[in-house]
Amino acid sequence: MRAPRPSHNFAVMGSRMLRVLAFTVLLLSAGEVLLFQWWSLTFGDSGLRPIAALAILIGLGVFNFLALGWARKRLHSRGVSLVLTRIWLLGSVAALATAALLVAGFALVGGFQAAGLDGAAPTAIAWTGGACILLGFGSVLWGASVGNYRVRIDRVELPARRFTKRHRDLRIAHISDLHIGPLLRPERVAEFVARVNRLEPDLVMITGDIFDFDPAYVDAGCAELARLRGRHGVYAVLGNHDVYTGADIVADGIERHTSIRLFRDEWELLEIGGAEMVLAGIEDPGHGWTERDSESEVLDRLAGEMPGDLPNLLLAHRPSYFAQAARLDFSVVLSGHTHGGQVALPLAHHFNPSRLISNRTRGVFHSLGSTLYVSRGIGMAGLPLRINCPREIALLRLAHHPG
Repeated sequence: MRAPRPSHNFAVMGSRMLRVLAFTVLLLSAGEVLLFQWWSLTFGDSGLRPIAALAILIGLGVFNFLALGWARKRLHSRGVSLVLTRIWLLGSVAALATAALLVAGFALVGGFQAAGLDGAAPTAIAWTGGACILLGFGSVLWGASVGNYRVRIDRVELPARRFTKRHRDLRIAHISDLHIGPLLRPERVAEFVARVNRLEPDLVMITGDIFDFDPAYVDAGCAELARLRGRHGVYAVLGNHDVYTGADIVADGIERHTSIRLFRDEWELLEIGGAEMVLAGIEDPGHGWTERDSESEVLDRLAGEMPGDLPNLLLAHRPSYFAQAARLDFSVVLSGHTHGGQVALPLAHHFNPSRLISNRTRGVFHSLGSTLYVSRGIGMAGLPLRINCPREIALLRLAHHPG
């Protein structure tokens, strides 16, 4: 039996996240000062004087701090407020990216000057800075338009302990973090559902954050999710954003409108073609979402109840439970939560913003013979922006692991 859960509201962030936000505001404001400096060097007689730069930094810091508080309250609203919020946030991300490029560009010009290789520093600064601004703001514009609409189907073979040759033909479609709401309306969910169904999976797994704050979207969103088809079922768990939406509201909508089997700290035995396996799911508590390693009494209970000689697959929204799950001998864990950072460096995909909350940001991880797969997700958190991190539908194949 599942014990009742208390209700949680998204009201207060942890002190660690507040420190991160304060540092981000400072970094953003310093980056914007660099933009002013470039403008002054390029189109003025000289660069900013130190006292002027400090005054601009303080003014921008106050403005950005107040704007951040305003934007947080309106991020999930509708109409003009939502549009203005997105414009400010996207502009801030572009300014941060551009500032990092400007630092590198100014350092390059300075290095050339020090080496005596450049006698036209103002011209070099103008052209280098202009290229940095074009690349920084252009990348964000691309990520908010083209990148926002890219969906990639990743076919992945997962080594899975205790899974035998009889399980090898299983086709598991894994999706996560839809965030159905203002950034992903129910009518667009239909597109993703159709793409999953075209894969003709045996099982469909949804690892949480199905909805995003607003319960008004639950009925229509569930009506679209009801069209998901897996030969042997569709299974899901709830994530922290489902808790903010209202865990019981989401669970009730899923029960009334769909045939999705929602695990709320439960497990069950599944037999497919004479091959047995255990499916289990842990519901996100809705707090501590920035933890790098989480511990749960529920996982201890599930591990104690499940048959120990059968292969098992655990659905857990956040990857921070993987260390505990590996110690408890879970074969495979499917997670989401990180969105792959939504913005990642080329050729270094694990260097992305989700490193602030997780060491396991996207893809396959191994520990103690257990395997974790972290989805980049289908939806967005905060911003409709993806750079080097397309939306993901994963088609998983469980390969025999000799360990």
